[in-house]
Amino acid sequence: MRFTLLLTIALSLAASTAFADDLTAKQIIDKSLDNNAMGFQAGRAQIRLQIQDKKGDERVRTMDVQSKRIDDLTRTRVSLRSPKEVKGQAFLFIERKAEDDVWMYLPAFKVTRRIESGQKNGAFLGSHFTYADLESRDLKDGKYKRLPDEKIGKNEVYVVESTPTGSSDYSKVVTWVRKSDFIPLRIRFFKKGKEDKTLFVEKLGKTDSGKTYAKQMRLRAAGGGFTVIEIAALEESEISDTVFSKDQLGK
Repeated sequence: MRFTLLLTIALSLAASTAFADDLTAKQIIDKSLDNNAMGFQAGRAQIRLQIQDKKGDERVRTMDVQSKRIDDLTRTRVSLRSPKEVKGQAFLFIERKAEDDVWMYLPAFKVTRRIESGQKNGAFLGSHFTYADLESRDLKDGKYKRLPDEKIGKNEVYVVESTPTGSSDYSKVVTWVRKSDFIPLRIRFFKKGKEDKTLFVEKLGKTDSGKTYAKQMRLRAAGGGFTVIEIAALEESEISDTVFSKDQLGK
């Protein structure tokens, strides 16, 4: 689940599967992260971001997302469609075994630049996501502790506490993972022991093949404001590897 610890939750699909209560915390996280982007080798999605700050002011961003597994690692391209002031901006997320690469294309300057490590705590498109949130390292690289199982609505869920071991903006991350298909239904992020923000899955959808995906999610900041992710369309399709080159951003 490497294009985004957060967005890829929305784009991950999962078929129903039997669950076992003897899984370790790491096995639960691994199974959840194995729901690779869009749940298949290559596909496209249309996404709408609704961003509301703590004063109540609202902005909307729409984008096209293309994702593909290449050499067992995920590459994802995000192209902004609206509003006018951001149309044409594009981002490329390249999964690495270490730290992911993130590239951004700025149409006003016709330039592509790399998002450096020190810049990844900045807001992505003015939302409540940071660039660091758009990686899986806080779950993938950490120590895990299984907490008592819970229920969210009618859903039986595993609860896992992850403590990042490498560089991270968070002191811990707690994930509620649905037992039936390993879709995370809630993720809570903590800084210095205090809740910083929480991701909620609000609506689930099904593809034509019967797989389940997170159709709408809300990331709520503890200090006020939220960002809603809504998937308007999702499909499997063939995509050329060349689409996922930084030299092709903006083309």
